[in-house]
Amino acid sequence: MAEPRKCPKCSTEIGRDDDICYACGEHVPISHPWYTLPLGGIIVIGLFWLLTDVDALIAYFNTLLH
Repeated sequence: MAEPRKCPKCSTEIGRDDDICYACGEHVPISHPWYTLPLGGIIVIGLFWLLTDVDALIAYFNTLLH
């Protein structure tokens, strides 16, 4: 189980998923791993590639340009 974090202002233990210290009201942002954004981008690009008919898209843009 994840260990609780400490508030930087009052050192009260706060929950792992809480972003506000309920003792003093300080905003304590939740840190995410560095790979969250690149992994999300790879998933979005992969879904676009799987769900898009790329040949039809290229043919459509060629008709617009000519």
